[in-house]
Amino acid sequence: MKTRTLTLSGPGPLRLAVCADFHSAYRPMPVEKAIARLGDVRPDLILGPGDFFNYSDEIAVDDFSNRNALAFLRGAAAIAPVYYSTGNHDRGLSPENRRILEDAGVHPLLNEFVHVGALVIGGLSSTGPVGRHRLRPEDLPDCGTFLDDFAREPGFHILLCHHPEYWEPLVRDRGIELTAAGHAHGGQWRLFGRGIYAPGQGLFPRYTSGLYASGSSEILAVSRGMTNSMPLIPRFFNPTEILVLEIVPEA
Repeated sequence: MKTRTLTLSGPGPLRLAVCADFHSAYRPMPVEKAIARLGDVRPDLILGPGDFFNYSDEIAVDDFSNRNALAFLRGAAAIAPVYYSTGNHDRGLSPENRRILEDAGVHPLLNEFVHVGALVIGGLSSTGPVGRHRLRPEDLPDCGTFLDDFAREPGFHILLCHHPEYWEPLVRDRGIELTAAGHAHGGQWRLFGRGIYAPGQGLFPRYTSGLYASGSSEILAVSRGMTNSMPLIPRFFNPTEILVLEIVPEA
């Protein structure tokens, strides 16, 4: 796992670590090593845009298969405040799972936002209610209402949205300055600097890695993810990562 640092303008100086797609560490990965790597970054805030766990509403996040993810989040919360939104593998949060995360020092945000100094941090529950993998057309009005309310809040907006393919139809042009996403795993295989496939985007996906800007000065930051969710399909030229965002004061 590598760390990759990108710089953008905003109410800095501020260092954000984007930790996405832990997937309960499908492939063997020492949790202590991942926590140490995050500690070396010395982030001010840690953003977790989904897919830390692999569970349904019947399984708690402290179940055996998810203990690596919970251990990482506990260690991360000891380094800096952690804000978390769900991904398609997380399948929402039951009340018990939410309590476990909060006890671990994590701030779950499911169509919710909080003020942190000059920042407004929100999480789009991009999978719908517990047990659902993706948004349905009938979910979109509620998402739009949340995003409108979030965008109206004063401050620099940071949105956690697991699916980068939701940015263009749902998020962009609302005045949300920064959206942090994962899900695409960098395109799984990267050739000539481009990802080959991402779920929800298909072949040669548009949003897989790094920063994407709209004409209205809104930024989408996509992490390549911390582990591999498909153990039988290796990653090529596409190392796992903790994505570091350095926010510097606007000139």
